[in-house]
Order: sequence, then structure tokens, then C-alpha cells
Amino acid sequence: MTEKEMNEEISFEELLKASSESPGRRVRPGERISGRVAKIGKDTIFVDLGGKSEGLADIGEFLDGKRNLTVKPGDRVEMRVASTKDGVHLTKGMKVQGADTLDILHEAKENLIPVEGKVSGVNKGGFEIDLSGIRAFCPLSQIDLIFTEKPEDHLGARYPFRIMEIKERGKNIIVSRRMLLEEEQEKISKETLERLKPDLEYEGKVTKLTNFGAFVDLGGIEGMVHISEISHGRIDHPSGVLKPGQQVKVKVLKIEPDKEGRPKISLSIKALEPDSWEKGLGFEEGEIIRGNVSRITDFGAFVEVAPGVDGLVHISEISYERLSHPSRLLKEGDEVEALVLGIDSEAHRISLSIKEVGVKKKITEEGPDKVRVEAGQVLRGIVEDIKPYGLFVRLPQFGAKVKGLLPNEELRASEKGDVKKRFPRGKEIQVEIVSIDEKGKIRLSQRAMEEREDREDYEKFLKKEDRSGKLGTLGDVFKNLKLKKE
Repeated sequence: MTEKEMNEEISFEELLKASSESPGRRVRPGERISGRVAKIGKDTIFVDLGGKSEGLADIGEFLDGKRNLTVKPGDRVEMRVASTKDGVHLTKGMKVQGADTLDILHEAKENLIPVEGKVSGVNKGGFEIDLSGIRAFCPLSQIDLIFTEKPEDHLGARYPFRIMEIKERGKNIIVSRRMLLEEEQEKISKETLERLKPDLEYEGKVTKLTNFGAFVDLGGIEGMVHISEISHGRIDHPSGVLKPGQQVKVKVLKIEPDKEGRPKISLSIKALEPDSWEKGLGFEEGEIIRGNVSRITDFGAFVEVAPGVDGLVHISEISYERLSHPSRLLKEGDEVEALVLGIDSEAHRISLSIKEVGVKKKITEEGPDKVRVEAGQVLRGIVEDIKPYGLFVRLPQFGAKVKGLLPNEELRASEKGDVKKRFPRGKEIQVEIVSIDEKGKIRLSQRAMEEREDREDYEKFLKKEDRSGKLGTLGDVFKNLKLKKE
């Protein structure tokens, strides 16, 4: 034996002795434990378990199919405690073989150590499992975490199993794979939960879709994305955006215990995506856009004009007709055209008009030269507001925000009296532009229009009398005057 081999043998013996005398923490058979590979001997691997405690594992636990070693000193490994007699003996899973097979199975059951088996057959209610020549039974519900729709898919597979029962001296053995999977999932979920913090981003997989949202696996533990947190736009069902198995990025909104004390994790997908205000709405004030009515209220209707962005059509902007309620003309889901009256980017508010769409289109078609505001024009207007001193009349021919004042003294003589009753908001009336001051304020009149009409009638009368050679009497003049009424 060379000097090098002697030193290795001495150090190996020292490690073996240290492992049996180590005063490290107490462990129990079946416990899952992790450590770092400290030394690799001819048949044994020593694992540093911390706290001056060493574990021993058969080197065969770390050989691949070609008998190549799969670990090296310093690697972290995870195993189970097989026995605590004469040191801490570790194993990945007990192999059932040899004359003491039944004793091995009893030891595995007692110490909660997995045994390796092969799915050799499918029968009513479960699977036949071959434990190196010993027959065992695994119920259908115990082969996986989820319901197995095609049991034949497991045929020939090799899995670790937990021994649940040994009856009739080994003739009736029941095993479970699900118990091991649940233990593994619980371990992973605890590690994941320790990492999860509100406002942090994670990647997960969609596991299930419901009417109210989507469940996402974050690594052994699930969180829920409410339907309102899936997209900035409105969606009828999560399946319109997501599908089971899809990888998604989510943001943790909050973690709180449910009624049973289990962690309830609220997630968001849309929180990681820019909204329409950040990306840009895609339209400006004065444009005509299309959208769907998303909500009806007493004071107006909300229209979705971009994903997750609603604009308000005030009840006064729905129709020139006076409405008692928006639902008289609109209902949720209706597609409408609306003119953008204003955009408040800071407050995230958009005001719209449906009734002004036709006016805007007409202005666009006729061109700006034909819609110039000039004194002397006679046109139709819409009563917008009533004040003690007169009426504000909208002039839609010149744009959505153009209006003029019709003072009380400029009303027709026949229209004076109860102004509010005669001129309700939304009523269409005929007016004449009499002046435009330097600030652009428009003064309207019905009286000037009436006087001009009377003057034109009188001039027509005079021309008629000139042709006949008779001037006529003053009574004839007034008899032929036409007093027009609204």
C-alpha cells in the first residue's frame, strides 16, 4: 500500500469513527435531511450534516446506469435517514432485494422510507406494483396528485412508493406514490412561500380557469389572479386570454391567511403591463372614435374607448332630445360613435359626445370655409342652458363647443314670459347672429330676425303696389304683413 493510499485509509477511518461519535443534532429514521459530500470512499460516501454530525450512504446510491459517480466532494445532497444504529445511515430509497425482503419492507414502513417499484399492471381500482418480485397494490387515487384519466400511461414506469400497509405476511401490501409527491410539494411550497413577498414579480404556470379568475402554480403553491387583474381591457372569461399550462409573469399583490389559516395569495398579470394611458390612447380631442357602452348611470353612459379606459358621455351629450335617463337610448354592450370633447391625462378622465358626431362629420365634409362664423347668419341652434338674463344656445354647425347668448330682450315678443317652460334644454330653435365681439363672444337674436322678415314683407308689398300704380292704405299694408311664429 502506498503512502497516499495509507493516508486516505486513515482519514476514511477517522471519518467513520467521527460519524458514530458525532454529538450533532438528533435525527429520526425516515426524516428528510440534506448535507454536503465530505468524503468519497470505496463503498461509502460521507455527508456533512452540519453541527459536527456526519451521515453515511452507500456509494451505489450515487452511481448512474453506467456505474459512473454522479457527485463530488462539496456537492449538496438530499436523502432520508434509513437508520440511526451505529451512526446516521442515509438512503434515497430502499431497494427491496435479498432473503430479508419482508424485513426490509417492514423497516421501510416503520421508518417511512420510500421503496422503488415498477408499475407492472392495471386492474380495477388501481395498479399492480412489482417490488423486485414481490407484488403490491397501489390504489388509483394514490398514483398521482391529480386524477388519472388514462391509467395505462403509468405502465412500465418506475417510481418510489411509500408502504402504507403490510398484511397476511406480505401477501397483501398497499403502497402510495401520492404521499411522497405531497410531501415533496409541501416542502417546495414552504420554500416558495418563504420567498414570496408583496410587490415582487414571479413566473408561474396556469393550472385552472374559473369564471372569476385563474389559478397559477408558483412552485408547489398556488395563487389566484382575479378576472379583473388579468388584463387592462374587459374580458368575459379568463379563457379569452389564458389557457391551462401557459407560463405567465405575475406580481404578488398580497398574502393573507384564509378561513382555515392557509395562505391566500392574490396575484396580478396586468400590473406588469403598461396601461393605455402609459402606452398612449391612440386618439386626440376632436376625433370621432368607436367604443362599447360599458356602464349606464343616472347621469350618463361610460364607453370603453381603449383597453381598461372609459370615457363619459354625459346625459346632455347623448341626444339633442331631453332624456329622463340614458337607458332610453343606450344599453350596455352597444357599439357607439362618439366625439372626444376633452382628455384630462392627469385625472385620467375623458369626456365624450354622441350627439355631436353628426355635426363633426358635416364640418369635416363641408370644410372650414363653409362653417365660418359671421354676423347676419340665420341658423338652427340647441338650447344648452337657461340664465335669468337669457339663453345659451349651442351652434353645432361651428363645432362641439361653440355657443352664443340669446338675451331675453332679443326674444320674439310672442316668446317672452315663462322662458324655462318655452325653452327647455335640448330644444332646437332658429336664431340670427347679430354680433361677434373682439373676444369671440356671439350675440344672438330672434327679434332682429323677426324685424328683418317684417321689413322684407313690407318691401315686397311696396313693389307690388308700384307695379299696379296704387299705393294703398295703411290698413292694406298691415293686412298683408305676415307675423311668423315659432
